[in-house]
Amino acid sequence: MLFVAAKFEQVLVTAAGLGGVLALELVWFNRWFSPTQSPTLALTWLLVFAGLFLAHPFVARRRYEGSTLPWAMAALSLPAHFPLIHRVVKQTWPNDFMGLLPAALALPVIAGLITIARWFPAGHEQRNRLLAWFGGAALLFITLVFPIQFDRQWITLGWALEGLALCWWFRRVPQPGLRLVGVALLCIAFARLALNPAVLGYQPRSATAIFNWYLYAYGTVVAALFVGARLLAPPRDRIGALPAPALLNTLGTLLAFLLVNIEIADYFTPPGQAVLAFQFSGDFARDMTYTIAWALFALGLVVAGMRWHLKSARYAGLALLGVTLLKLFFHDLGRLAQLYRIGALAAVAVIAILASFLYQRFLSSDEKPNDRPS
Repeated sequence: MLFVAAKFEQVLVTAAGLGGVLALELVWFNRWFSPTQSPTLALTWLLVFAGLFLAHPFVARRRYEGSTLPWAMAALSLPAHFPLIHRVVKQTWPNDFMGLLPAALALPVIAGLITIARWFPAGHEQRNRLLAWFGGAALLFITLVFPIQFDRQWITLGWALEGLALCWWFRRVPQPGLRLVGVALLCIAFARLALNPAVLGYQPRSATAIFNWYLYAYGTVVAALFVGARLLAPPRDRIGALPAPALLNTLGTLLAFLLVNIEIADYFTPPGQAVLAFQFSGDFARDMTYTIAWALFALGLVVAGMRWHLKSARYAGLALLGVTLLKLFFHDLGRLAQLYRIGALAAVAVIAILASFLYQRFLSSDEKPNDRPS
């Protein structure tokens, strides 16, 4: 089929050929593969077929200079074969360094990426498309090292890092598909941490407060969201009508706020208790910590909004500060002792006064003309 595709320049045949080979391999594996019967031969055939599709457009370069599909199939060949390759290696030769497998498979894709960069000069109509396909495949293998070598929250971190890597690659190869997939992966990583209660049980609670797996797992995804928003700065910032930086900044802020609350809950959860206890009453120190932390987070939003002229960040900070004050007056004060009541009022009052001072100091009554909506 590859011969027919090259001979008669029927590029769709390359996709049909790859799909047919993958279907045949999958059926054979599900029915007949055994780690005790010629696993080396099975692995060899997988690598041969993957390498054949990878090398095909490079061998028939002159016939495919104006086409994208054969090069895309070449870039997808090793990633598409990877689940079966990983299955063979894991079942036949189990080891503690499985993360080296995607790292090794990234090498031929990177070699193809370098070759394309040399063959297709700057300005060539196909250059950016081909670099996008091969660069995306190489970054996929590189970020797969984390979830393959580790598990649980590392899968989420792998998605976040892959999304960030695709946003970074989009800056150099401005193909809209890279931006779309990168933002989608970052959103999936956010959803997995923010909307999946089971994530809190992925790993036993650390004996160390604050500096624990919650901090590096949530913190890494928060950083990836904010850096991704910065990488997708205007003018190539929109996915349709949706401004990608505003979306990523919003998700990053929500996840950061969730992390603050998780760390407070972890700190006040009794040692030895496997599940975090999210409670907002019954402990004056915990109640006051939540209130002051929310006020400080609100102040941070106001400062960030003024620093980068973001209306939405300022308004979100003021709204959170208002919610904090309501919590203080209608929830905390009735449960705190007199001394702690005074302390809580003083702390939140200082933060509110500081926010008010900064607002009046750096902003006039009329909004600045260069304010961005988000």
